[in-house]
Amino acid sequence: FAQRNFNTISSIYGLTVYPNQVPIIVNGGAAVPPGLFSQDVVGRVDPVGDFIGFEASIEYFFALAPIPQPSDLFAAITSYKITEFSSGCPGVASSVVYLYCSVVNPGAPDDGTPLPPLKQVAFWKFDASGAVLKYDAWIPRLNAWLEQTAGGVSVTDPQFQAGTIAALCDATQQRCLGPDNVQWNSTAQCVAALAQKPFGNYDEARGDNVVCRAIHIILTVGNPETHCPHVGPTGGGACIDVPYGHVFEDEDVYSDPIGETFVCK
Repeated sequence: FAQRNFNTISSIYGLTVYPNQVPIIVNGGAAVPPGLFSQDVVGRVDPVGDFIGFEASIEYFFALAPIPQPSDLFAAITSYKITEFSSGCPGVASSVVYLYCSVVNPGAPDDGTPLPPLKQVAFWKFDASGAVLKYDAWIPRLNAWLEQTAGGVSVTDPQFQAGTIAALCDATQQRCLGPDNVQWNSTAQCVAALAQKPFGNYDEARGDNVVCRAIHIILTVGNPETHCPHVGPTGGGACIDVPYGHVFEDEDVYSDPIGETFVCK
């Protein structure tokens, strides 16, 4: 069972490596190999949020994996290594993974240049067939990773913040169309409104701030109906301020008493 669980976790992270995630971004859950995630999967990823259900979970793991593009300096995950792993029973495992990043810009002088890696620490709960049923994961120093990947610029820099808001509003106006998805009357209205909100930082990405919306705009590519409200004026129930104690409300996410979800019995 330990090797089975390791293989499942490894396969999941393997699909975050560019371009392995692209078919999932294009085709959604139908492109995820069977047996990796239960249809009833739920989980938490700090500092991003809670993910309830199969589609929400695969969006986090795969749709948020960076696609190389000019606005992100052509950064992508290009390899990974599980550096720590333990599974003392069939239903539970823990892991640490290093997600190695580099520039993917074929033909350019900097193609292949290493970028700072990401780290994820996770606990996993598997169903009887070995698919992931529940997960609790943490990405440490995400804000520092973004700043380093962006060439050392601080997210507190006014020029960086203004550029982020402008790009976010441009993307919102391009992707969130039609009466059910439109969020702003104009790009100018969007920029003016978001400039009045806290910018936030990527170590506290959940909140009524710009950073949360900058994450959810990525997800509008494949699922505008769900995520366009998240980048709009109200945050759509996702980009909203949550109390500190929310991260301890395990029963709400896992439907288990605290301390029982990721324990071998």
